[in-house]
Order: sequence, then C-alpha cells, then structure tokens
Amino acid sequence: MTVADSAVPFDRTVTDSAPTVDYAPSPDSAAETSAQPSTLVRWWRRLDGHHADASLLLGALSVVTFWAFGLGLILGVGALGFGAVALRTADADRMDAGIGVAAGAVGIVAGLIFLSATLPYF
Repeated sequence: MTVADSAVPFDRTVTDSAPTVDYAPSPDSAAETSAQPSTLVRWWRRLDGHHADASLLLGALSVVTFWAFGLGLILGVGALGFGAVALRTADADRMDAGIGVAAGAVGIVAGLIFLSATLPYF
C-alpha cells in the first residue's frame, strides 16, 4: 500500500476546514506488495533491535579467537560494525554496544599483534 503518492493532487486552498487529500493506490501497488525482500534484507530485519547483542557476541568471540590467524580480526570488524549501527539506533542497549565495540577493538589489536609475531616464522 502506498502511503503518499506524489501524483495525487493536494488542495492548498485556504478555508475553515483542514486541507483534504484524496489517496488512491498507485497502479503498481500490487507489484510493490508481491515482491519479496532479498535474503540479506530479511536477515537484517530479523536482527532489528539486536545489533547491540550481536556486537557484544562478536566482540567477545574476537577476543577469544585472536590466535586463529585472522578470525579474530574478522569478528572484531563485525563487532565494530554492529556496534556502530546499534549506537545509532534510538532504542538499542548502549552499554552492550559499547562493550561490544571495545571488545572488538581489543580483539583486532590482539589479532594484529599475534599475526605480526607469528607471520615472520612461516
């Protein structure tokens, strides 16, 4: 259903009553409702409101797996990303998001130190 269509005329005449707008569904409204969102969009909507939890989880996993040759780095970047999204969301748990961002940063630093110490021996 289309909420507002720019093709619908809007009456701006000054009268005592409120302005009226005649809403009509656009001709392609059936096509808009029948289209399914992509898998990525459905996954992102499923996480809606849980980005802070995902940031905390990925941050903790990045600290634990810093020794796994890049896995800690990837998880840390994910924690930073989800934490940034959670901090921009109005009703997110900011404490979990902050801890997730901090843990992700620690995981990235620890992973970089580990990789810089072990890669010369390969």
